[in-house]
Amino acid sequence: MKTILIAAVAVLALGAGTSATAAGFINGGFEDGPALNFGSYARGNGAPTGWSAVPGYEAPDILSNAYNQTGAGFEQLLHAHSGDRYLDMNGQSASGGLYQDVSGIALGSTVVITYWVSQWAQNSAGTLTASLGGTDALDQVTTVAFNNTATSAAWTQYTLVGTATASTVRVQFLGLAPSCCSIGAPGLDDVSFTVIGGTAVVPEPATWALMIGGFGLAGASLRRRRAAAQDQRIPGGKTSGYSSLPVS
Repeated sequence: MKTILIAAVAVLALGAGTSATAAGFINGGFEDGPALNFGSYARGNGAPTGWSAVPGYEAPDILSNAYNQTGAGFEQLLHAHSGDRYLDMNGQSASGGLYQDVSGIALGSTVVITYWVSQWAQNSAGTLTASLGGTDALDQVTTVAFNNTATSAAWTQYTLVGTATASTVRVQFLGLAPSCCSIGAPGLDDVSFTVIGGTAVVPEPATWALMIGGFGLAGASLRRRRAAAQDQRIPGGKTSGYSSLPVS
């Protein structure tokens, strides 16, 4: 019975989490994606893996730590918050945007995203708008003030929380730079997505395999117990605590 209970508990634990990073959300650090078609950065080459450009918006530029711009008013102030890549939230135009849909979210779950924003260069300015579609969260707007004489900068973490009202949640970011002076938009890096109070309704393939294995273990244990009980049964409906042995 102990084996059966352990297997059952394992199966149930796989199906009902309380807090977990959603398995369907990927590449929050923008490390995977298109080739850097301009050597140290990518422009017009598509969105990072797992993300899509928002219709009507340009895909943001993807910068690597090898990218370094210089010149008065353009000096670079920092690189990626972690890893090798981060985003300048516009492209050749003043605005840029990207999104990622995460499905299989239990209704009523608490959805949390955290992300890092910066003035990555002296000419980095404007607004970054974060939104959680499919939740009751209001859009969150972060403003990076224009300061083309800045000598230092830092990444700042922000958090947006909402309650899931749909089974698919859209994580979306829009960047907008001032429409003058060859200005970059705010920098974005290290987006995380967490579900509290319920995870994916439909288990991932690996989870299905573990669940099936757990059920198989429970069934096999039950069959062995039944077989052992039949072997020990003696006439009259009584059972013996000893296995029957031949008498010499």
